[in-house]
Amino acid sequence: MHARDHVTHGASRKFVEQGVVCPTLIGRDGALSTASHALDRALGAHGGSLIVSGEAGIGKSRLVRAMVEQARTLGFVTLEGACFEADRAHPYAPLLDLVRVLSTTTSPTVAAHYFAPAADELVTFFPELSSVFPDAQPHEVLDPESGRRRLFGAFEQAMIALGRVQPLLLVVEDVHWSDDATLDLLLHLGRRIGAQRIVVVLTFRSDEVGPRLARLLADCDRARCASQLILHPLSAPDVSAMLQAIFGPTAALDTSFVNGLHALTEGNPFFVEEVLKGLVLSGDVVNADGRWRARPLEHVKVPRTASEAVGRRLAGLSPVARDIASVAAVAGRRFDFALLKALTQHDETQLLAFVKELIEAQLVVEESADRFAFRHALTRETIRAQLLTRERVAMHRAIAQALEQQPSASGRDAEDALAYHSFEAGEWDAARRYALSAAEHALALCAPREALRQFDRAVSATIFAGTRLDSSLLVSRGSAYETVGAFQQADRDFVAALDAARAANDASAEWIALHALGMLWAARDYGRAGRFRHEALEVARTIGDSQLIAHSLNRIGNWYVNREEPQSGIPYHDEALAIFERAGDRRGVAETVDLLALAHHTAGTQDAAVQLYKRSIALFTALDDKRGLTYSLTVLTVSAASHHASASPVVGSLEMLDLDDSERPVRLASEIGWRAGESLARFMVADHLCWLGEYERAWRLAHESLRIAEEIGHMEYECGARRTLGLITLHLCDPAGAILGLQAAHDMARRLESHSWTRWTGAPLAIALAGNGQHERAAALLDEVDRIVPNRMGGDGHGRGVRRTLGQRYLANARAEVALAAGAPADVFAVIDERDVAGTPRSALLYGRAFAALGRWDEAAAMFADARAGAKVQGARPQLWRIDAAQGAAYLGERRRLDARRAFDAARSVAAELASCLDDPTVVAAFQAGIDRMAPPPPERTPAQLAKQRCGGLTRRECDAAALIAQGKTNRVIAHVLGISERTAEGYVASALGKLRFSSRSQLAVWAAEHRLTAPTSSRT
Repeated sequence: MHARDHVTHGASRKFVEQGVVCPTLIGRDGALSTASHALDRALGAHGGSLIVSGEAGIGKSRLVRAMVEQARTLGFVTLEGACFEADRAHPYAPLLDLVRVLSTTTSPTVAAHYFAPAADELVTFFPELSSVFPDAQPHEVLDPESGRRRLFGAFEQAMIALGRVQPLLLVVEDVHWSDDATLDLLLHLGRRIGAQRIVVVLTFRSDEVGPRLARLLADCDRARCASQLILHPLSAPDVSAMLQAIFGPTAALDTSFVNGLHALTEGNPFFVEEVLKGLVLSGDVVNADGRWRARPLEHVKVPRTASEAVGRRLAGLSPVARDIASVAAVAGRRFDFALLKALTQHDETQLLAFVKELIEAQLVVEESADRFAFRHALTRETIRAQLLTRERVAMHRAIAQALEQQPSASGRDAEDALAYHSFEAGEWDAARRYALSAAEHALALCAPREALRQFDRAVSATIFAGTRLDSSLLVSRGSAYETVGAFQQADRDFVAALDAARAANDASAEWIALHALGMLWAARDYGRAGRFRHEALEVARTIGDSQLIAHSLNRIGNWYVNREEPQSGIPYHDEALAIFERAGDRRGVAETVDLLALAHHTAGTQDAAVQLYKRSIALFTALDDKRGLTYSLTVLTVSAASHHASASPVVGSLEMLDLDDSERPVRLASEIGWRAGESLARFMVADHLCWLGEYERAWRLAHESLRIAEEIGHMEYECGARRTLGLITLHLCDPAGAILGLQAAHDMARRLESHSWTRWTGAPLAIALAGNGQHERAAALLDEVDRIVPNRMGGDGHGRGVRRTLGQRYLANARAEVALAAGAPADVFAVIDERDVAGTPRSALLYGRAFAALGRWDEAAAMFADARAGAKVQGARPQLWRIDAAQGAAYLGERRRLDARRAFDAARSVAAELASCLDDPTVVAAFQAGIDRMAPPPPERTPAQLAKQRCGGLTRRECDAAALIAQGKTNRVIAHVLGISERTAEGYVASALGKLRFSSRSQLAVWAAEHRLTAPTSSRT
């Protein structure tokens, strides 16, 4: 009995070594069909992304392997990379992995050929790849955002170029462990391969979706550039099919065993295989007489988790192989043979034998001659978890020391690994040093979240080492927090940095912290931001550094602009500009010119603003500063939409702006990963599109802006997004619906203590209230805004007599709207300055409506003509139909009904075009009701009128005459039949000919026959 058991156990071990792995893919027919469809579409130049998700061990990698094999049979080039848990703070780790795997599995020459268009950029950012791309020409990166964009573009160009030669399948597995920079790159690529022969496949664990991955999934869904494939657990019949595939069709494994195994593993394929391996090794599943049989599960000690199943197989290894597996597991999911050799100090022959033992146990797979990987992430996690903390610490220390001895230890790629292993080993000084270096690398790649993870590691290492945190580290981490929208954490770090700088009596560090706080709080509280900025200026003057002084002057000038005091802010910007120009600081000059442009735009001096924006765009373009360019283009875009409150329309700005590409600032902000800038660009471009009547696009952009602003806690941009959504609703003739959003925006503006936003939100809210019949509340709101934001412009109480700011003009237009709604048209002339009317559609329309209400028809007509001309120049279709509607109402007042009808019809025609682009039936109904109120439809026609219309406008008698002419009757006979005089009959015939523009009776006869007119019988007895 003992001998037979020994033989059986030996056979079972041999079977395990050969593979308790299902040779076919079971239960995934639908998933395979979806994968095949994606490949077929790519062959026809309809590329896209396939995102595969499911729990750990569900079979994502197995499905991808099947897809890769099919793709290769179809002639695809396949590029494969993976993400690993330890690489989350390493920007573009999967990209480097993909290049390395390709160069080691094929040859560096092939890799260099595939990535030739991206070689220069890859070596620029990753010098360690110079051995793969020996002919690459790296360049200096002056701006991280520009460099990031160039890298994205180069990678895209390389993939598209390869796809044109041969269809391409690009695979990146386990993106739940991906760094954010890689996710941004994958999204960028996914959006651009729709017309290429490229398929991108991503896999992730469904229970490990972080914020950035969730955003990528949402962005892919919105862009409709990816299909999602969710893998579910296998059914009991599927598990039975797995067993048949593994053990053969003659296996005697009864239903109770199958059902028990399915219940135990919950249909997870990886767990099914792991449990089976343990059962085979323990002799609970044996091969007897050529047939596999299993003991009943109730009599078997079955592992309850995949970890336990892996642990059983580890127990079957030799002690040295187990030790090597432990070292490899601490090193990572993937490990180098050279590193393992240095750590274990075995000679190559011995080490190969032990690694082969791990491969035979199906714990490890060979990827290349130099690199191996654990077969599954769960395998590696299980082995690592079995080590004591002290064991892991010692191994991390040994790995860090071994990495430092390798030739590539000084490369950027090694920094993250050294930071990770040094930190886990408790080597705090080394961990801090390597983490800071890796963070700088991440920032150079415009990867703020990866930099933040490294800064966190550096801060923790400093604390654990018992060293005082220095101000520069705290400011660096705070800036990373601010970039990703973590306001509270950024504030905490900046305040701590300020305290540290003051404790060290370091004035320069104090200025940096104060400057950072002033910038941070501008999104939350202008009052507090102003205090920080004034303190920073005092410190800069104490230091005597002219450029620090210039930066502080700019921030204070901008603070005044946002408090609706642009004339107070402009001198600060002028002084800063002079300092930067003397110093030859091109970037400082560009930023100052941009701020000056905004100041003049806010002040209402649009001619100066246009010239300054032209200059700032040229400067930012020369500097390749995409962030600055994004902001300039954004504000220039919205300036085209704000002429309705401007005395001098910014027509000159339109030559700088491609209106067919109005979303360019949004794309720029997205490409450089500037989330706050993306929110700003979206709601400001939406404001512009609303003015043009492109309501669906505007609504989408404004909602996306609001979502981003809420996510990052940017109250100012949340205020702007809510205001824009309220404006769109107001444009669509739903004042009641607009009130809620505009009230929320106004409340935020009050909390921000921003005078500009208080006016910019108060004005449309008052208009909505008046449109909803709440005239008194609207007037009270405007009075309250005037009390909160006093006029400092001189002139009378409303700023008359001097040039008004943009916010004051918004408010004046709102007062005019309220006055008209309240039946006080004369008040319009008291609140709108005549200089704000010429060429300004909104103000000219208000003046025209006021003149019409007072019966001053000629003056009203002149104002309407002026408003219409301005609206046509600006492409403001919503204003055009409102102008025609107001003109129609004025014509009715003059009793010119035909002219009124024509004006109303013109208004309804333009408004109908705008309504036709709306999707929501409720919104369309509200908009149509508003159109009907302002431009009433023509009255329903009487039956006689309808009949007359059908007959080309002929009366009944004229139709009778035409029918008789068709019978060849003379005028005398027609007169006799109709019982009228011959002269009257002649009149009917002549009238019919004239209305139909005919020149002969024969034409009239043909027309009557075609319309099947029936001749009357004689009316004479």
